[in-house]
Amino acid sequence: MMYKSGVVAVVGSPNVGKSTLINSLLGQKIAIVSAKPQTTRDAQRGILTTDNTQVIFVDTPGVLRPNYLLDRTMLAIARGAVQDADVVLWIVDVTKKPSSEERRVAQFIEKTNASAKVYMAMNKSDLLKPKDVIKHTNIYRGLCDKAIWMLVSAKRGDNVDKVKSDIIDLMPEGPKYYENDEITDKSVRDLSGELLRESALYFLRHEIPHGIAVLVEEFIEKEDGKIEIIATIVVENNRHKGVVIGKNGSMIKAIGIRARREIEKMIEQSVYLQTFVKVEADWRNDNNQLKHMGY
Repeated sequence: MMYKSGVVAVVGSPNVGKSTLINSLLGQKIAIVSAKPQTTRDAQRGILTTDNTQVIFVDTPGVLRPNYLLDRTMLAIARGAVQDADVVLWIVDVTKKPSSEERRVAQFIEKTNASAKVYMAMNKSDLLKPKDVIKHTNIYRGLCDKAIWMLVSAKRGDNVDKVKSDIIDLMPEGPKYYENDEITDKSVRDLSGELLRESALYFLRHEIPHGIAVLVEEFIEKEDGKIEIIATIVVENNRHKGVVIGKNGSMIKAIGIRARREIEKMIEQSVYLQTFVKVEADWRNDNNQLKHMGY
């Protein structure tokens, strides 16, 4: 039997549900999820393996206008993923009419890889008003005539299996790149850092999340089987540091408790998590800092 494999670049404007849909397609959480834009900052691979096909989903940062060096780095990551893709999975929020951002994404896809197949997942369909179904779907379809499209709810699971089946059908002939039990290319250490950042995004105010990063300083498996993690949350100024720590350390404690529970759920081991907060002024515009943080 012919084996098929390929790369699917997952693109879209910020906050349309890219990471949620990848997690749903894989049936396991590998990408952090937040209601706040710019949650995804790196190209994380999620691997779906069946009997005769391997699909490598690449979750890319949201396509946005770059205001910081970090934003330009994120845009370059997204561009590289699309250039290498066999299929571009374009996710939109179908509850809203396309804005200039969606039109910019359409141009971005066409300019970056005009030969790639495009699959448009019109997400959040469970929240779409019946009177808007035809109007909104027709407008989105007009942004990319060649795109296959499907109404989907990543959160509720509507049509996720159909999207998965369609994408598998689009894969070209190719080798198996990863073993059957591999579901992501990220290390447990990296995923733990991302889960801590997700927890911070969950609790923090709107102006702070874009200016935070997480560094995992130590990741040690102790003799008793417990994992010890020492991590630093990096912020841009002392005011943000105070907010992250909270009154009498209440905020950093809440962030740590939630993150520890998520990490323990992921690795099925007990975790001791120690979290610190450090100020690195304007780190999003500092190339050395960005490299140090893995961007």
